[in-house]
Amino acid sequence: MKKLNRLFVSSFLVGLLFSAAALAQSGGPGTQLWGLSLIRGKVGDSKNWDYYFEVQPRYDLNQSANHRLLIRPAIIYNLDSDQSLWLGALQNYDEDLKSREFRTWEQYQRVDRVNRVILLNRSRFEQRFKNGESDIGLRVRHMIRAQVPIGEESKWSVVVFDEVFLGMNENASQPIRGFDQNRAFVGLRVDGNHGGFFEFGYLNQYSEANLNHVGFFTVGKIIK
Repeated sequence: MKKLNRLFVSSFLVGLLFSAAALAQSGGPGTQLWGLSLIRGKVGDSKNWDYYFEVQPRYDLNQSANHRLLIRPAIIYNLDSDQSLWLGALQNYDEDLKSREFRTWEQYQRVDRVNRVILLNRSRFEQRFKNGESDIGLRVRHMIRAQVPIGEESKWSVVVFDEVFLGMNENASQPIRGFDQNRAFVGLRVDGNHGGFFEFGYLNQYSEANLNHVGFFTVGKIIK
């Protein structure tokens, strides 16, 4: 476990160096800042049903016309303590708070625990509706995530994940068939009281058209 912790901490430091270099490029291409605020809790007294809601502002530090605001609600059915099915929607707004895209999506999620390490696998299927277009874009995305505690009693953890996006068709709502993009993240997490947590770090967003260096932070609360 100590070797695994050292490996993830080393990866995190390398990620911070890349992030700092990218953010230091005033006006340089592909530099963004993303925030994420989320909440998840039980639906009434149900043991199986949860609700989920997130708000995600995204700022392009080079092109203000590329600012976005994503709002993503979902309902969750817990198959057991480790597996869940999700049904959700997404509204994507541009810098003037005008609709850019609407999505519906379905998801299967599994969480495994190895000692104190939390491993997550998440598969999501999206139906995309770009504003003003009649075509339906289809996209699959899969995330693998690991959360590794730093020390035995610490509330701090190293978080890494990788998520790949694949387009299932090609039209005005989903312009790319096949490989769409990849997102790789390395960062730190601190767990607070009453289910609150904070994560921050470096995200690398890669596609054939763009390479973005993203400072990414998350504020969340899980109500059990």
